[in-house]
Amino acid sequence: MRFSDVLICLLLLTGTAIGQSREDLTEYAVSAYGDDVQLERSGQELSSLETAALSKFNGGRHAWTKIAVWRVQQNGQTVGVMMVDNVKGKARPITYLVAFGMDGSIRMMEILTYRESHGGEVQSPLFLKQFEKKSHDDALTVGKDIRNISGATISSRALTRGAHACATYMHYLLKEKRL
Repeated sequence: MRFSDVLICLLLLTGTAIGQSREDLTEYAVSAYGDDVQLERSGQELSSLETAALSKFNGGRHAWTKIAVWRVQQNGQTVGVMMVDNVKGKARPITYLVAFGMDGSIRMMEILTYRESHGGEVQSPLFLKQFEKKSHDDALTVGKDIRNISGATISSRALTRGAHACATYMHYLLKEKRL
């Protein structure tokens, strides 16, 4: 294993919102939910059973042991959930945010940090808007309900898998009444 691979694994397994200030995240929350929102950090530690279930659902080993989760509150009511995670692009991690409504559907997806030398087109609003209103019930498959971006195939697929994993986890949290 190369040294760079070790660093990538460490980034994936440690704090997913590294470098994201509360102010930055609040701006995203305002964009997704409107004014007068408050964020409450509720980082979730995943059990081995949850990790196995997510791995099975996503068709591959799930790298999470912990995910950065924020409850979004407005006037004392939880109006949504934001999750920040990393997926592995071609060679480096991509840090992204997914904002959910309390019905489990995606309200917004944003790329927080893109580290690859190519494929930055996945940061375009046209690509990211495809995820809106999708949930764990949707296939979220590149080439079917998510359009691929030529030259950014690996990043497109990685982000689509990540969004699907977050949507699955959101469904689990709602189903288990953990929010």
